[in-house]
Amino acid sequence: MKTHAEDRFMVSILADLTHPEHGAEAGRRIAEQGKGLDWEYLIRKMSSEGVLFLFFYCIQQYHLRDLLPAGVSEVLSGQYHANLRKNMMACTTLKPIFDVLNEQQLPLIILKGIALAEQVYPGFGIRGTSDADLLVKREDVCRIDAALSALGYVARDSSALRALDNPVGYLASLDYRKNDGSLPNLHVHWHPVNTSVPAFMFAGQIDPDRLWGRAIPVMLANAKARILCPEHQVIHLCEHALRINHSFDRLILIYDIFYAVTTYRNQIDWDFLIEEARRFHISNLVFLSLAIVRHYTSLTISEEIMRKLHSADLTFGEKAFFALQCKNRRFRGSSLFVYLAMNRGFVEKSRFIFRTFFPPPHILMQRKYAKDREFGASLYLLRLREVFSHLVRVFRRDR
Repeated sequence: MKTHAEDRFMVSILADLTHPEHGAEAGRRIAEQGKGLDWEYLIRKMSSEGVLFLFFYCIQQYHLRDLLPAGVSEVLSGQYHANLRKNMMACTTLKPIFDVLNEQQLPLIILKGIALAEQVYPGFGIRGTSDADLLVKREDVCRIDAALSALGYVARDSSALRALDNPVGYLASLDYRKNDGSLPNLHVHWHPVNTSVPAFMFAGQIDPDRLWGRAIPVMLANAKARILCPEHQVIHLCEHALRINHSFDRLILIYDIFYAVTTYRNQIDWDFLIEEARRFHISNLVFLSLAIVRHYTSLTISEEIMRKLHSADLTFGEKAFFALQCKNRRFRGSSLFVYLAMNRGFVEKSRFIFRTFFPPPHILMQRKYAKDREFGASLYLLRLREVFSHLVRVFRRDR
């Protein structure tokens, strides 16, 4: 795999900039290496990795803007403040939605996105937000669907009644959008595991009631809402980052976990976190995720905690995935090795592979936003083409 000097610089400079004592080292690195870098490529790369705003925020905090090449600081500043305005506008849009749901006594937990931007990251403009992820109670979904419809939102990918019939371990959400295209979109979940690739190995073990029982009331977007408790927050972010459709393919997934652990360091009950991860059958996912975050950042977690999370030896698939990550070969789909290892025996592995390529028809239709179409076998052909096209892109990138 050809690794750009810019890619290596991006990983190392972010590790320094987010370390509480490495500001001077980051300054020296920028001064020594910055002039020889392709900053146009680097800005595009950091943007696609979701860490451009984090980079600029840290540069400002350490007063390093003068070390950047001419014009770069202005570009970064413009994009950072544009994202800050976008986040503020999202809050303005979300407040009346949250207020309506609160008035109708429809509780909600805000996941990722705007919750991390406001509650976890040190600056509100650091975390980009493409949509608002809301976790609601399964029994409230139809009432929430009606409430959102009254506000001009329409579920684009499926209907509430059809989606509620999805098997556990697949899609457990609806994508709501306005006809005028205004943002943010709303992604309404009734289970924290939401994927078109089968996660039946563990999804059924994750009881949403346990998340609700420890959820924390907060003011978010200047409205009443809830967020996950610190332990469930870390577990959820680890599971989310390791989904096959993510596979830690973007650095922002690493820094979500980094800042969640850093922000809540004095509040996290690690014994409870380990107990919950085991109860949910995903302690290996949490272990691998934290190991990856430790590799890329200054995060410190004791070896005792790591051993309690996963005392057994890593499987061949888990080792292969972790080795790719350590080489900065982060690409969507690579955590298939980890998921495959969670299926024991030839029959279970075969079932998993088959369902990966051929999910239930209504799951495939929802993923393709084909709710108003009749199911056709051509959707499976599109699925196969999509998978193989992705494999070809990965192969070409590694040459």
